[in-house]
Amino acid sequence: MDHIDEFESIFRRADKATFEFHPPQWNRVALITDYGSEQQEQLKQEVIQYLPMLSSKSEFFLLGENDFQNVVELLDLLRSKSVDLIITFRHLREKEHIPQHSLGVYIDVLTQTVPAPVLLMPGSAVAPKSLAEMRCEDVMVVTEQIAGDHRLVNYGAACAPAGGQLFLVHIEDDIVFERYMQVIEQIPEIDSSIAREQIDHQLLQDALDYQQSCEEAIKSARDQLMVYSIARRGHRLRDIQSLIDEQNVDLLVMNTKDDDQLAMHGLAYSLSVELQELPLLLV
Repeated sequence: MDHIDEFESIFRRADKATFEFHPPQWNRVALITDYGSEQQEQLKQEVIQYLPMLSSKSEFFLLGENDFQNVVELLDLLRSKSVDLIITFRHLREKEHIPQHSLGVYIDVLTQTVPAPVLLMPGSAVAPKSLAEMRCEDVMVVTEQIAGDHRLVNYGAACAPAGGQLFLVHIEDDIVFERYMQVIEQIPEIDSSIAREQIDHQLLQDALDYQQSCEEAIKSARDQLMVYSIARRGHRLRDIQSLIDEQNVDLLVMNTKDDDQLAMHGLAYSLSVELQELPLLLV
C-alpha cells in the first residue's frame, strides 16, 4: 500500500498545469462614464495612450450621461453590443452619495454579470484621476491560486507593452496555512515538522512551476516583454500592496468572478476598494 501511495504522489506531482498563451482580442470596447460626448472623446484618447493594446482600430462605444438611466438599461446596451472590454469608473451615477467602502452598484453588477472584463479607471466618477500623464508599462497579475489560471495571465500579458514588465504574483495566506498546521499538529500519526516543511514547499512549488511555464510561453511569443514570478507565503493584502509600491505598478489584474457566489470574492474586493489611485483590470 505504501508503494501505491508513493507512486500516486509522484504521478500527481508530475500532472501539472502548463500555461497556454492565447492573448485576448479586444475589438469592441465600451467606455461608460457620466460625461457628455466631448469629455468622453477626450477620455477615449487618454485611454488609448495609456493602454497601447487599445489602438484606433478598436471600435469604441461611448455611453454617457444620457444613454441609460439604470443598471438594467446599461446591461441591455452591453448585451446588444457584445463588447470585449468595459472601461468605467467607481461610483458611476452616484454623485450625491459616494460609498467609501464599496465600488458602487453599477460596478458590483458589471463585474459579476457581464462576461467582458472591466477596466476600472483611477479615482471615481465624481472625482476621476487624469490618465493624460500615465502609461501602462508595468503590469501585475495577482490571484489566490495562479496555477492553471490561463485566462488571467493572458489578460495581464495582453496589457503589458513591449519593453514593459509583467509580474505574476502568488501569495499563500499565512493565516490559512497556520490554521491547517495547528490541526495537523494535533494528529499524533503525522510528523508535524516534516509536514510543515513539505506542505510549505509543495504549495509554493506548484505556483512556481506554473509561473515558469508562463514565462517560457510568453517570452517565446513576446521576447521584449520581461516576465517575473513571485511566489511566497505572507499576508495577501498587505504583501500585494507592498509589491505594487515597490515595483511602481501601472495596472493590477485580478479575478472578480466566482462561480460559487454572486458577489466579488474577498481579496479582489478589498484591493479594489483600497487601491483607488491605481487602474485595475477586473477579469
